[in-house]
Amino acid sequence: MTETTKAPIWFWITGAVALIWNALGLLAYIQQALMSAEEFAALPESQQDLLATQPAWVSAAFAIAVFAGFAATITLLMRKRVAVRLFLVSLLAVIVQFSSYFIIDGYVEFIAGQGWTIPALVVAFALGFLIFSRQAEKNGLLH
Repeated sequence: MTETTKAPIWFWITGAVALIWNALGLLAYIQQALMSAEEFAALPESQQDLLATQPAWVSAAFAIAVFAGFAATITLLMRKRVAVRLFLVSLLAVIVQFSSYFIIDGYVEFIAGQGWTIPALVVAFALGFLIFSRQAEKNGLLH
């Protein structure tokens, strides 16, 4: 086993933020995937229409993004180099997922009403965690 550098406190703080963020993403996916008929009926009609017509590839990209992101965070906290590759998979899946906003009729209008804050944050965090993990790998914090 190769010797690695002791991880500084900022590594663990960023890892904790990543864990919380990716756990929230995982919970959002599970909530959407397991939504009851009553919960679905309580959504605004425009959101019901979008979810009902959402292609399988969008749901798959969402699932890949959150599961890869969560796995990446766990492996980051274990200080494993595979975290970098998992964060890359997560970012790519996020990009595929959000590309649907520009491809599927109604998404841009729906997001315009809801705002771009969450999609922008999701992309920013996914990119930030990838960059962070690459730097940690370069600095010998991951093995």
